[in-house]
Amino acid sequence: MLDLLFPERSNAPHPRPDHALQDDTRLEFPVPGREPPEGLLLMKADLAVFFTIVDRVGRDEALLLLLIRALRIRDRLLELRLNDLAWMLRVSNRRVISWLDHLVRERHVVYTVRDFHGLPRVRVEIVGTDVLKLFESNVYELPTHWFETVLPLLGRTSFTVYLYFLSCERHRPYTHVDHLVATVKLTSRAHARWHLRRLQKRALLKRHPEQQGLVVVDPAPPTRAERVQLRYLAVPFLRRWLVHVALLAATALLLLVVLALLSSS
Repeated sequence: MLDLLFPERSNAPHPRPDHALQDDTRLEFPVPGREPPEGLLLMKADLAVFFTIVDRVGRDEALLLLLIRALRIRDRLLELRLNDLAWMLRVSNRRVISWLDHLVRERHVVYTVRDFHGLPRVRVEIVGTDVLKLFESNVYELPTHWFETVLPLLGRTSFTVYLYFLSCERHRPYTHVDHLVATVKLTSRAHARWHLRRLQKRALLKRHPEQQGLVVVDPAPPTRAERVQLRYLAVPFLRRWLVHVALLAATALLLLVVLALLSSS
């Protein structure tokens, strides 16, 4: 005689299906990746070629090319916000666009404007042979964080002067102030000495302890006050709002002075 075993019915409710899983739901299978290497994010650049571009198209336009390259390496993004370029260079968005237009006329850059959900999107392509040579060389390896911390605090011209002395370490151990003026496109010797004093004040250039001359020093990390200043600079439209507030305050003060003079007379 065979005993037929029937499973007992469970009184527990059936599990409800996950309504987040639909017919068009995609399944993702993550692939184990390699452990990322640690260290500084460096940008390969030939500063001799950089100053050749400075001579041909201008100091600010050449520095814009370095900044774009550094941010692309740091963020690994295909897109950059125009405001990020503007605040690091301490200029307006319109000035950055004018520099891009100049690079287009010099056949170093090509860009097209597209509309994406009502917002203009600019697609930039680096096509100049000099620019390609600038980033293909292994002569220098610049830390990319300099362009986010040192450049905004130091300013475009002083930062370019600092790059000039970095290039002199390898190609021109003995230089002259006239060569600095001609290479960086400064206005005079007094202009060059003013930027030299700025670099010495920030300890980026120091007197050699034994010989006559200057020694190039790596930038120190920004202080707490400098980090606050960098955050202030990175806020879009904040500087423009402060200018408007200052103009309104000056206008109100002028009206009060006029009213006081009218009432006294």
